[in-house]
Amino acid sequence: MKTFPPSQAPRVLQWRWIAVLALVSALPFLFVPVPPLVDVPGHIGRFAVQMAPADSVLHRYFSFDWRPTLNLGSDLVVQALHPVLGPIAAMWLVCAAVPVLTMLGLLGVARRLNPRGAAALPWALILVYNDSFLWGFVNYALSAALALCGFALWMGWDARPRLRAACFALLTPALFLAHGEGGALLALWIAAFEAERLGPWRLKTLAARLWPLGVAAVPVLLARGGEQGGVTLWNWPSKADALFNLVRDQNLVFDVAAALAMVAVLIVGRMCGARIARPGAWAVWGSFALFLVAPFQLSGTANVDARLLAHAMMLALVLQDWHGTGPRLRRGVAVAGAALLVLRFAVTTASFIGYGRDYARQLAALDHIAPGSRVLNLTLSDCGARGWRQPRTTHLAALATAERDAWVNVHWAVKAVHLLQVRYAPAGFATDPSQIVYAPGCTGTTGTGNPRLGIAQVLPRLPLDQVDYLWLIDVTLPPGPRDPRLVPVWQSNDSALYAIHHIKAT
Repeated sequence: MKTFPPSQAPRVLQWRWIAVLALVSALPFLFVPVPPLVDVPGHIGRFAVQMAPADSVLHRYFSFDWRPTLNLGSDLVVQALHPVLGPIAAMWLVCAAVPVLTMLGLLGVARRLNPRGAAALPWALILVYNDSFLWGFVNYALSAALALCGFALWMGWDARPRLRAACFALLTPALFLAHGEGGALLALWIAAFEAERLGPWRLKTLAARLWPLGVAAVPVLLARGGEQGGVTLWNWPSKADALFNLVRDQNLVFDVAAALAMVAVLIVGRMCGARIARPGAWAVWGSFALFLVAPFQLSGTANVDARLLAHAMMLALVLQDWHGTGPRLRRGVAVAGAALLVLRFAVTTASFIGYGRDYARQLAALDHIAPGSRVLNLTLSDCGARGWRQPRTTHLAALATAERDAWVNVHWAVKAVHLLQVRYAPAGFATDPSQIVYAPGCTGTTGTGNPRLGIAQVLPRLPLDQVDYLWLIDVTLPPGPRDPRLVPVWQSNDSALYAIHHIKAT
């Protein structure tokens, strides 16, 4: 495969600049001790159970059993790093590594396949902080970032087929263990690249090159031997929503406009003669096809399809070859993308600082929780346009498990996916999403079919006699007489912690 001479490559695609850009991409994380990604506190709480000593009170409340699944990326990394860093710092490192690895992979792919025509590269880099990553789908984001790096590495080692085969026979199954979708992306991109380059009917040659990918069958089969269950659900409107949510962050108008601008870049480029660089076109179209056929929910995991769209868009933008278009248009696309990239990066950094302050304020409640307690959490969620900017506190209470060895009702415990299971299980309030209450005006059901209930509807159902604390985050008790069992011990704005006074029957 011919590549553009490195000495003539644009400055941004020279390795020294690739390294600089990749490191700068982690800047927002330097301002926060706990990554403000929605699901991350939940992961940290699970790690506390995962690494708890044999005599920990956590074993009364939870169980944790290692087994092969296709969702172990951060679990394995944190397991290795926690003796040195602890679970919070180890998870911080995993999260900060995702944008670095994603950017390294994107720039590496551009360098290999589209060095002269990657005018839309800045637009692709905007998607490093995509909606799925900000949701905290860390295992997927980590595996997809490594898949991009792996794809670039596969092309870079084209002249060293034996070394490549040996390395990818190990890398591919490891990536599937990190997350099944990330492993699937790597296999798809490599197979599509080789099939387009060789021709789809040269089956013997193709099989000889792609055999290392077949080793991925090992973790897949091992995972299928574990717990099975959950629901497979297609939600077609969610696929349209995924486009508008591509870079959902702080402002609906700004974020939707940015997403539509990316689509416009692809369309305008196509109209002006910018085609997907070959042999990368099949990888791009295969990524979009995978997004279209993937279900919304699989084995209890939601947004399976939506998370794929960002990486399909990244690949399409980075491989759209503009070198045959006019220099003014090419320069305009690159400059506009770079300006938007800087602006969005600044907004993301500022938002991380704000979330970090809010996390610190909310987590002050932990000082008032006795170790080993049972904490029932309710956290406010909004819907529609009002809920566009998320407070990212849906799983924040899980840090009580990490910091206070507490039982909390916010953990995930789907047997087909998660290694943590809940032993102490008050009816209806044992696991996620029992902690979520909705703002007034939110009606109907969520994408997974759960009803949207407000605090006034949830409060009478709470198993207060089975817990020690009620922790409200950004939600207040409804007006009217207060349950005499609720004793306030901490409050900050609309958040409060109540100790439960257990009234003995006489």
